[in-house]
Amino acid sequence: MNIETLSYTDRECLLDRLRGGVFHLTTRDAYEAIQKAGEISNNKSARFPLNTSSQNSLGRLLGCVCLFDLRNDTPEVIQNTLECYYFLGPTWFARHEDDCIVWDLAYLFLSPEYYDLIIPNSEVHDYYKKTGKYLHAIPASEVWVKDKIPLSWIEKVFLVTIREPAPDRTTPAGMHYWAVLKAHEGKQR
Repeated sequence: MNIETLSYTDRECLLDRLRGGVFHLTTRDAYEAIQKAGEISNNKSARFPLNTSSQNSLGRLLGCVCLFDLRNDTPEVIQNTLECYYFLGPTWFARHEDDCIVWDLAYLFLSPEYYDLIIPNSEVHDYYKKTGKYLHAIPASEVWVKDKIPLSWIEKVFLVTIREPAPDRTTPAGMHYWAVLKAHEGKQR
């Protein structure tokens, strides 16, 4: 498994490195736990933190590991995916500091030799037809692998740090940012 440590301020450069691959996205802390476990586990039991879209996620509820498949996606499909799930730096993975916002991310790329195990995005429609229930899935780009992905199935890992300057305190966005940051600091005490 090839591991690259990368730092970006331009997310387009990061996107260029992700195109053409199938990957699982997580935080650097979660990646360390994955290394200890030797696998990417599914989150059917909700033992790992959930974001709002994970509550009703097809992949999670069926006991699958969720992946992004950018092998054949057009710029339009990638843009639609980013609007549904901003995999270049999800807000819930951000760490807020006094002078910047930081994302410490891990992108784990599935080896092409295991692509035949991918459950296609069309599964969400098949599930609806079978059950009458619609579960959440990111259109077109989200795919799954059943149960778990052993680290031996991972071809490469990008350990990515993204830094953005914190908003200017004198702007409305900056005032909001600083108010949220201070409220969050109060909860940590």
